[in-house]
Amino acid sequence: MKTASRLVMGAAALMFVAAPAYAQTKTVTGAEVLKTYNKDGDDTLEIAEVIHLASKLYAEINPDGDSTLEPDETEGRLSAADWKRANKDGDDTLEMDEWLSIARKRFNAADKNKDGKLTAAELDSKAGRGVVVMIVK
Repeated sequence: MKTASRLVMGAAALMFVAAPAYAQTKTVTGAEVLKTYNKDGDDTLEIAEVIHLASKLYAEINPDGDSTLEPDETEGRLSAADWKRANKDGDDTLEMDEWLSIARKRFNAADKNKDGKLTAAELDSKAGRGVVVMIVK
């Protein structure tokens, strides 16, 4: 019984620690995202940059270090509907390709003028916020 309560307490502490990271993604502006993550100096994010950042975040939010993400590891980033659409194999985990599929769809939804680049304004939009939570820890 002591072990079980320690596990519950440990999980609660992990959730408490993770909460500010998710909250941070809600307050960071598109301009701040570009200042931090745009490396080619064009003040936009292209799909290649978003995929790179989403791949990096996949590893960062995966505390058990396995090859999949579980629902609790994506809390605040993906909805139940996102999970259902992306989890094609039905195994209740997301592999990297499934995670990146969501990132690509969110990029395309945020790219309102379809120029292949996300500006600060596009990142600040509702669709753009979906991209931000996939790339910012």
